[in-house]
Amino acid sequence: MPKLEIAATSVEDVLNAHKGGANSVEISHDLSVGGLTPSFDLVRRACDTCEIDIHVMIRPHARSFVYDQRDIDQILEDARKLAQTGIQGVVFGALTLENRIDVELITRVVQAASPLPVTLHRALDYSLEPEHALKSLVGVVPRVLTGGPANTAWEARAKLADWVTTFGNQFRFVISGGLKLEQMPDMLEEVRAHEYHFGSAARAGDKVAVSKVRALCTAVSAPKTRSL
Repeated sequence: MPKLEIAATSVEDVLNAHKGGANSVEISHDLSVGGLTPSFDLVRRACDTCEIDIHVMIRPHARSFVYDQRDIDQILEDARKLAQTGIQGVVFGALTLENRIDVELITRVVQAASPLPVTLHRALDYSLEPEHALKSLVGVVPRVLTGGPANTAWEARAKLADWVTTFGNQFRFVISGGLKLEQMPDMLEEVRAHEYHFGSAARAGDKVAVSKVRALCTAVSAPKTRSL
């Protein structure tokens, strides 16, 4: 059965996601720009408050997925610190100046975050030759969060289905990108991903809503979904 992940920016969000039945949360700061590295105080309080799988984004700025040496130093330091917090994983993505997945930097982050697993962030969606990138990351990251090469996951569902079919034994695919509750029956049937990640669809105003998480949980666990 696919799992449900909710984007969280506060301890209250984490608690509400848990109450609604989510399997995991991704903690970040400022969802309006796609998420940035949150404060370590928030991460520690979330770990102390709620028993749910927690993934934490590492993203120092929203200008691009290309990072200079100062950024890289901060990224690696954040990865080392997060490895000591009790979370279940970190989420990170990077591109080279040529707009290809920066496998070298991602590998360094994997090493810095060890023993935590690293989820490839949506940098993949903006990269050249994403299929080649996925091949190069087999054995490096176990989990890929993606909305595919389109404005939304819904628009990219055919390509996402191809990626899941081709690489689904090498990675856990977490589908994210403007997903809506009413789209889930078709997404589940067509894409057959391992996990689905929701941001605005799980929120009422600026907070995660328990009732919306419950509805999404019901939708993701719909019986028509084929097993992976």
